[in-house]
Amino acid sequence: MNDKASVMEGRPTGRVEADSADDKDAAARPGPRSADAAVDDALRFWQQMSLAAVPDGVPEPQRIDLPEELHGALALLETSAEGSLHGGPSAPSAGALYPYETYAVTDGPRGPRVFSVDVTRRGCRLLHEGEKVADALARGGLALPAPDCFLILIAVRPWMSIRKYDDRGYLYAQLDAAHLGTHLLCLAGRSHRRAQWLTRAATGRLGSLLRLDEHHVVPHSVLLVADRVDAGQPSVSAWTCTDWRGVPPVTRAGNGSEERCWRGLLPRLQSPPAFSSTPLLRPLLGPEPEGEALPPGSGALADLARRRRSARDFGEAELPLPRLREALSALGTALATDLPASGGFGATLVARRVTGLAPGAYPVLGGGEIAAEPTGTTHATAEDIVRICMGQEQLRHTCAAVVFHARHQDIFRRGMRGIDEALLRSGALAHLLYLGATATGTAVTTIGGFDAGRWHSLAGLADEDEVLYVAMLGTPGTSTVKVDRLQPAHAHGQR
Repeated sequence: MNDKASVMEGRPTGRVEADSADDKDAAARPGPRSADAAVDDALRFWQQMSLAAVPDGVPEPQRIDLPEELHGALALLETSAEGSLHGGPSAPSAGALYPYETYAVTDGPRGPRVFSVDVTRRGCRLLHEGEKVADALARGGLALPAPDCFLILIAVRPWMSIRKYDDRGYLYAQLDAAHLGTHLLCLAGRSHRRAQWLTRAATGRLGSLLRLDEHHVVPHSVLLVADRVDAGQPSVSAWTCTDWRGVPPVTRAGNGSEERCWRGLLPRLQSPPAFSSTPLLRPLLGPEPEGEALPPGSGALADLARRRRSARDFGEAELPLPRLREALSALGTALATDLPASGGFGATLVARRVTGLAPGAYPVLGGGEIAAEPTGTTHATAEDIVRICMGQEQLRHTCAAVVFHARHQDIFRRGMRGIDEALLRSGALAHLLYLGATATGTAVTTIGGFDAGRWHSLAGLADEDEVLYVAMLGTPGTSTVKVDRLQPAHAHGQR
């Protein structure tokens, strides 16, 4: 007799198959529990929600004077927050979560030191100093070349974005870190003779010293800054410093959401390179220009950082072609990075409502030039834009979009490292585009939530190209609502 028949006769003998959705839901629900079990479970959950202050006997961090050698790094980070609406660095965030943190490495009378730095709270913590720091830097080829030199280590917490946006959050976290690195590089290039972005830094030893993996943090990149030329610098008098050496680390929840996200991510993470690479001054898009390139962190770009804003929406007016060309020219900016040349990386302009330019897909050439002829002529309606941007209604009146893409093989032949570098390049170029658009009064925002297949078709890309990131351009709108700061993952089908 089968299971279904035995149930019908009131004599269940085995596993019952659900006949309807209601039956399946009922089967999935836990059965009745005893009163004692329910009480125990509630008590256990309440205890998991409880907090406790530092236990008696555990050393308390001590407030110390702000070290003189730290002033240069803090001045750069203070500058990075000018114009910010939230107190932290005024850089865009794909998921509005800012899932990164910064560390400063300095050299002073007591040798090299490492500090964790919280820009929003204007606070820093001395974590390590002396021979251990010197050894970690030397083994990674990161030894400070001069007393006034400092390093800024950018580290990422991908799980912060993954908890809200599922696996797609990893992409957002990498793009956010790229925006921050470009922001700091431009600012440092204005105030210092030497400002370099080491995206392939050998941070393994330094990360181990800081026990980053125990804190579920991934090293992203390092900025090396030296030889200040700008005599004036912002005040750092509001900053405080505490000595956290000898203070035991905070115990993390054994099976909380953070731990579960981290465990799922851990097998995919790549070990840092064994040796740091040498940075070169060159643009990140297209071939190196034959003439003189715009220097990194030029005053024109750095001064725009405090005015940069992500558009809440776009107006109905068309975007004039001269303004679009000027905004795109920022993509030709040369930056001092160790990113390798990438002939398979590209950007394509999708024009919709641009005065003087027929709708279509145009490759963006070196220097941000627009190709003379389109590679595709598919026209996207306002409804199309909303649909392929996962229901983001505020993008309806987009005038043009820049689609960043790379060849499939160039990305995936190097595993996760290839993904990380492709996203870093995309985020850096998108940040330059933000600044170029700001200079012309063009409204701009970037999106990470989109239908990649439909953008691929709209941009007329080759089969071997993968869409990485999309920047939207238009005329200023009137909305004051920043929807990606809301609780729902708004760009994931409005769920």
